[in-house]
Amino acid sequence: MNNYRAKAVLFVLGGGLALGLVALAWAIGPGSSEAQQDAMHNCPQPGKWAISVWSGDDGTDTGQALATCGAGVVDFAYYIDPNTQAWSRYFVGRLEISNLLTLDDMQGVIAHSAMGAPPPAATPTPTPTVVPVGTWTGVWETTYGDMELTQTDGTVTGTYEVNAGKIEGTVQGNKLVGTWSESPSYAPPDEAGDFEFTLSSDGNSFVGRFRYGSSGDWGEWTGTRIG
Repeated sequence: MNNYRAKAVLFVLGGGLALGLVALAWAIGPGSSEAQQDAMHNCPQPGKWAISVWSGDDGTDTGQALATCGAGVVDFAYYIDPNTQAWSRYFVGRLEISNLLTLDDMQGVIAHSAMGAPPPAATPTPTPTVVPVGTWTGVWETTYGDMELTQTDGTVTGTYEVNAGKIEGTVQGNKLVGTWSESPSYAPPDEAGDFEFTLSSDGNSFVGRFRYGSSGDWGEWTGTRIG
């Protein structure tokens, strides 16, 4: 007896929904001034259900019809045949479990909306290209013979001809600041000291100075890029 009553309730509900679909389709039919072709009418609000009606060509792809509500608005829909009371369903992106594949003109469905349309994909912010003023890497003809430098990030090392000299420094803007040293001891105050080079705007020459140890008078040291 309980099973009979449950079936009866489902039958009545299904019949009521079918009548609602027919009524809505009639309300927005060709005689309505608000009717628009190729569009779903009465699309559901976010997180809600609605009885929506397709106004367009017969046999229109269901996904295409539902998409007129907006991208990602409707996530699934049901249709009940008013004659057989049989239900059909359409799940967006799940054709393997959908059997409501097309809609005819003035066909109504019970549509459900997701909580909101998916946000547009974020446009990645391009990383600005940092163009360095110049690099110290290269071969230079200098006051104290040819000098070969290698820059790695903010550190520069190298050698020069006079007394098998060595250079070690750090980049500070367009300046290179560090120490020079020469054989045999490679130690201050007689065979090592400070230097400061300033790179030109085109990166092809520098002007600079050096001194013995960390005090005393400064001497001139310049260079021109040759490689």
